[in-house]
Amino acid sequence: MSATEQTIDLDGATIRYRVSGNGPTLVFVHGVWVAGPVWNDLVARLDTMRCIVPTWPLGAHADPAPAADLSARAIAKRIPDFLEALDLSDVTLVGNDTGGGLCLAALGTERPGLQRIGRLVLTNCDSYEHFPPKGFDKMVALMRRSPAVGSALLRFFASSLGQRVFLKGVCVSPPRGARARAIFGAFPDNAAARKDALRVTQSLEPSVTLDAVCALRAFSKPVLLAWGSADRLFPLDHARRLEADFADARLEVMNGARTFVMLDQPDELAAEIAAFVGDTTSNA
Repeated sequence: MSATEQTIDLDGATIRYRVSGNGPTLVFVHGVWVAGPVWNDLVARLDTMRCIVPTWPLGAHADPAPAADLSARAIAKRIPDFLEALDLSDVTLVGNDTGGGLCLAALGTERPGLQRIGRLVLTNCDSYEHFPPKGFDKMVALMRRSPAVGSALLRFFASSLGQRVFLKGVCVSPPRGARARAIFGAFPDNAAARKDALRVTQSLEPSVTLDAVCALRAFSKPVLLAWGSADRLFPLDHARRLEADFADARLEVMNGARTFVMLDQPDELAAEIAAFVGDTTSNA
C-alpha cells in the first residue's frame, strides 16, 4: 500500500505523518520513545481505510523541538489540533501505551478539533492514576530527580541491547532487524531527540489522565477497547474500568498479547477495528 509523507507545524513542533489508503479516516497515536512505524504491521492490514500515522514529538521524532512545550499536556492538545489543521471529520482515533493516555487527556482539553472524533480505539495504554504505569513510574521519578541519570537511561534504551529490552517488555514476539529499527525512529541516533524524550518523560504524571476522567465519562461516541490479556504494564482491570466509565464502550480481549497489541496480533486487531468502524459508521 503506497503512502505519502507530509509535515505540519503545531505549536512549535514539526510533526511528520504518513497517509495511505482510502476510506474511513483513522489517526494513530503511539507512545514515548517510539515512532509512527510502530503501527506499520497493523496499517498494512487496514487497506480499506485512510490511515494517517504521525510520529508525535515523544522522543523518536526526526525534527527535535527544543523551544517547544513538549509536556504531556501540551502534546495532548496537539492531537485535536492536528485533526483541526488537517480538516478531518468522523475520525477514528487509535491510541496505544502513552499515546492512549494522551488520547484520554485530549478529551479534557476542550479544543475545537475534538468535535472531529467519531469514535475511539484504545489498545493497552495509560489511564487514571497509571500515567505512567507501575514500574515505569519509578524510572520517571528518577529522571525528574536527576536529569543526568535520566539521560544515561535514555542512552541505554537507545542502544541495541536497550531496544531489545524495551521490546521484550511490551511484545510477546519482539520484531527484529529493520522492523525493530524503524519502530524507534530517531531515538537511537539523535541526541537532540533524546533530550526531547527526557522532557516528555519527566512530564508524565497521574494528574494528566485523572483530570480528564469527567471528560471521558461525558464522551458519548463509540469506544473499542482492544486489550492484550498478557500485559504486565496495563492489565485487563484497567480496560474494565474504562469500559465502565465510557458511555458507549465494548471490550475485546486480545488473548496472549502484551502492550504492543499491534505487533503481537496485527491480524486480529485489524479485524476488530474494521468491524468496529463498519458497525459504528453504518449506525451513525
